[in-house]
Amino acid sequence: MKKETLLIVAFITLLVSCTENKKSVQSEEQKPDTYQVKIDSLLKAYDKNDEFMGSVILSQNGKTVYENTVGFSDINSKKKASAKTKYRIGSVTKSFTATLIFKAIEENKLEINKTIESYFPNVKNANKITIAQLLQHRSGIHSFTKDKWFFDNRTRYISSTEMLSKISKYESDFEPNTKGEYSNSNYFLLALILEKTYNTSYENLLQEKICKPLNLNNTYSGKEIDINDNESYSYNYDEKWTEFPETDLSTATGTGSIVSTPKDLNTFFEGLLTGKILSDESLTLMKTIKDRYGMGLFRYTTNDRQGFGHRGRIDEFRATSIYFSKENLSFTLISNGSKIDVNEIYTEILKLFLGDASVAISENELKKFVGVYVSQSDPNDKSVLIQENNTLINLIKNEFKAPLIYRGENRFVLEQMYAESVSFIFSEDGKQVTLEQGGDKGTPRIKE
Repeated sequence: MKKETLLIVAFITLLVSCTENKKSVQSEEQKPDTYQVKIDSLLKAYDKNDEFMGSVILSQNGKTVYENTVGFSDINSKKKASAKTKYRIGSVTKSFTATLIFKAIEENKLEINKTIESYFPNVKNANKITIAQLLQHRSGIHSFTKDKWFFDNRTRYISSTEMLSKISKYESDFEPNTKGEYSNSNYFLLALILEKTYNTSYENLLQEKICKPLNLNNTYSGKEIDINDNESYSYNYDEKWTEFPETDLSTATGTGSIVSTPKDLNTFFEGLLTGKILSDESLTLMKTIKDRYGMGLFRYTTNDRQGFGHRGRIDEFRATSIYFSKENLSFTLISNGSKIDVNEIYTEILKLFLGDASVAISENELKKFVGVYVSQSDPNDKSVLIQENNTLINLIKNEFKAPLIYRGENRFVLEQMYAESVSFIFSEDGKQVTLEQGGDKGTPRIKE
């Protein structure tokens, strides 16, 4: 279990990023149709203030329950974006690549614990790095997107041979499997392994193994943006929206090369995570989290619900796709221009849709949970909880105030945008609290 000081990093980042933006609407009991009006209103406000362009879709039990698009796919020609607009999805591509790797494993063409020296003998530590470690960002291979060379050359065609040569020259960032650290190089190499294994292109494999079986008719490996084929440009904002120079997707094979629509992404993640593509054994491995990373998936907690998916960014495109299995709910947001952190936007939309009501608790009942709770394993690790009216507050470093949401049965939740929510589970008398995050429980803390 992480110490509180580590748990709170994400909250502080959230606090800073959200200060100047719209506050989340506190959830209330909603009639089934009111979330459409509220989400429409939110997106309309973003659009009116030139704060966001993009598309949102929510699907439940395989049916679209909300869909909306604001802004332009091409500002110069005043072409409005629509539900048919196709966007670059950035690192959401990695979920497709991981799926293809597991398909190859299930077809007995690859072994997950096989080292990669036979494919890439010149990559540092290739004789120690396994396919599993590439999938889970535990290889230690330096990410090419951290190299200034990449940003100086990203808009030109770069062959796989040149990319591999660059990656092979990097010194390792750490010994394989000692920790997790995100690296685009991992998934570029996985794409090359797939092409060598099947002796065909990544695009052919994508279509044959995933897109055709799931009827993803608007998902493919991108080339130069074609606005006449319903593809979108991306934009940054500096007094006005300005088209962002597009990355040549030759540099992003397997890591960020796919173009898709929100509807196709919902179909993909629902299909993947309900076993329509891979076996339960493969899905279990994909969802196993170490140092925050699964094998092509991330775990998300929103409104105290757990889902799996991925997010991505390339140029000024940003995408987030999550599937919540318990609710059979798929969510995708893709933006081609935003002045607001899109994580804030998607969190807000999900709150409006889910409409969760916090459990009522009186000011008098709340008093027994107020105090300083000290970890039994580390006396310096403390949780300071104060009360403001009928809200319990986690006071962080005597400076930041994190409100906790009461979920009943002596459990309060700290929701975080950039990390999983943290549960504060109290004893009946309020003299002890245990912190839980992502299924991991910390040492009990006793009130001073």
